[in-house]
Amino acid sequence: MTSRNQTSATLLRMMGATSVLSVVTMAGCAKITSLFRPAPVESNPVRIAQSNGDGEMDADAAVSQRPMSARPADVFANTPNRQPTDSPDVNVYGEFDGFERSNVQPASNNVGFQQQTFLDDGYDSDVALDSAGKWMVFASTRHSTHADIYLQRTNGTSVMQLTNDNADDSGPIFSPDGKQIAFASTRAGSWDIYTMDTDGRNAVQVTSGPSHDIHPTFSPDGTRVAYCSVGGRSGQWELWVADLRTHQKRMVGYGLFPSWAPDKTVDRIAFQRARHRGSRWFTLWTLDLVDGEATRVTELAASTNAAIVSPSWSPDGKRLAFATIIDPARMSGGRPVGQQDVWTINADGADRQRLTDGSGTNLQPFWARDNRVYFVSDRGGAEAVWSVKAPTGGAMMAEQNETDDAKHDAAASTDTKELAN
Repeated sequence: MTSRNQTSATLLRMMGATSVLSVVTMAGCAKITSLFRPAPVESNPVRIAQSNGDGEMDADAAVSQRPMSARPADVFANTPNRQPTDSPDVNVYGEFDGFERSNVQPASNNVGFQQQTFLDDGYDSDVALDSAGKWMVFASTRHSTHADIYLQRTNGTSVMQLTNDNADDSGPIFSPDGKQIAFASTRAGSWDIYTMDTDGRNAVQVTSGPSHDIHPTFSPDGTRVAYCSVGGRSGQWELWVADLRTHQKRMVGYGLFPSWAPDKTVDRIAFQRARHRGSRWFTLWTLDLVDGEATRVTELAASTNAAIVSPSWSPDGKRLAFATIIDPARMSGGRPVGQQDVWTINADGADRQRLTDGSGTNLQPFWARDNRVYFVSDRGGAEAVWSVKAPTGGAMMAEQNETDDAKHDAAASTDTKELAN
């Protein structure tokens, strides 16, 4: 298995075609970093810059991050003297000032974790489930140094390999009807978006060109995909929407790792983005599409000491799961060493609750139909897919507590009568 240091070096070398994706990956599992293998040497590599804590970017303090699967990076350093041909410095996490710490719920001690995938070599990443909750798809290097796409039943352990080539494949996601899988691949040279049947056949290229397009997400009706792309003109990570019927593509904003809400009554996309002034850790945002234009762009959650990344909607569209990386600027061996956990939050930003217990790395959540949140963790040693039961929302929890209290009072009353008799 590729060591973390080797993986970090790989990310720093690839900085051309594929490595730009390394900037979008977050800390923790080294696995995802291997998704980006060395590309042919280019004369103008993208550099990953780390904040020096004073709002300036230190281009020499390169940060190796996991690729698209891991999820951060959309703030680019402002370089006044940069020439049009220069590639941007990327501030993977940014700075953080002036936020008040939010009150959050601690992880529950009685939450059970379940390991979903098992492997001896490599790593698994980018897990997603179909709408029925019977199948999960993920990227893995278990059989190759290049990541491929695999399919597995949620209640089984045998896996089906869907892709097998010298390219890197990542970020798979099921279409709402479960008949197709969208993913990102380097098979055409740069990272592009593709769709294929769930048996791995009939792959169709959705995006093309020199830009790097990653992390697709389907609209509720399955006719469009949103994704993030390195903007050739803006020098920032951009959010795009591609119509699979007309092949038209449209930029809708700035950000990373979009997740389309399953609610068909509203075109709502969650994503991560950093502010361009003040505190600059990644925070959680949503936008609504109205006639193809982004409206009601809203910041839902921020943290004083952590980056908030990789949102995933609950099946009813009322809550979101996400991951946090505490103090991502604190590095060791080229990667953040702060605690990494999975959380849930209401769509209005209320009722934040922690699902994981701080053991190992816990990243890339996906909220499934059975109300379990699937995520990638090395808590068992290798980086594999795990799941945990999601808590009930605050209002529902309060209602349940009232019901339980009523039942308890009724039972106590009965016990008192029996004792009196």
